[in-house]
Amino acid sequence: MGGHKNQQKRTQELEFIRRTAEGLRKGIVTGPAAARLRGISTLNWVEQVDVVYLSNCRARAKPKTNDEIVHRNGKITADDVTVHDGVRVTSLIHTLFDSYRYYGRREALVQIESARWKWPSLTAEELLERTKTLPRAKGLAGFRELIRFSAESSQSPLETLLRDAVLQAIASGRLTGVETVEFQAGFRIRDRDGNMTVAWADALINGFLFLEGDGEEKTSGVMGDAVEAINRERHREKQLQNEGAVFERVGWRELNAPEMIRQLQRHIDNNPGVRRLPNRLNMTYRQWQEQSAWRRAG
Repeated sequence: MGGHKNQQKRTQELEFIRRTAEGLRKGIVTGPAAARLRGISTLNWVEQVDVVYLSNCRARAKPKTNDEIVHRNGKITADDVTVHDGVRVTSLIHTLFDSYRYYGRREALVQIESARWKWPSLTAEELLERTKTLPRAKGLAGFRELIRFSAESSQSPLETLLRDAVLQAIASGRLTGVETVEFQAGFRIRDRDGNMTVAWADALINGFLFLEGDGEEKTSGVMGDAVEAINRERHREKQLQNEGAVFERVGWRELNAPEMIRQLQRHIDNNPGVRRLPNRLNMTYRQWQEQSAWRRAG
């Protein structure tokens, strides 16, 4: 049910952004609202629309009575404006940068990694090149560092923040004994019908500790029958556990709790060193998807 409600809310969110943008005269949508219009994930629901203006424009949108629009001081040139769904929005890099400086690191990271997953050619190097078009502003150095930190493997905000939490805990010394950490690691297994398939770990520590982002979509029915999805997960886990895997499921509640890192530390302390489980797949999830699509087409 939760996943269905989220889909409905996302639809309503886009309707709100478009409706609010209709009241703009010369304003240009930026930040999370512009990201959503592009089909990019955001960390938080868009409840206000950020607006900037061309450098030579003095016009302002008609004031709203319920704080639907936030006027930002940063100004842009006509070269930095495009149109999506009939709404004028800032360029992708400006959209991401405004999200970073107005809404913070985690919001921007979710958007950057969502964009990188959506468009494979959008590498860190490409994004860094695009930052050269941005005006000099406070936060630009930190934004560039965040781009370097970002990955192309996260398919959801939960995966992005799980990866971030693990790497931040390692860097700060709150999580020790980590010798290897990988993301979207695949293992060949047999499904319940005996056919070969691949099980993917959102994060894999020391070759055996599987971290699973446990979002609502898996059991809401959005991705198919909920009972069937749960049974597939249990079958998959049992096969991998028989080979020595240890699982830790992380939902939104666990992600933001200190106990998550402490639990990972206990697993590492109880199972020191690196293990190499059998049937490891030597390709990324995107490569596996492309290979599967090619085989189906053939």
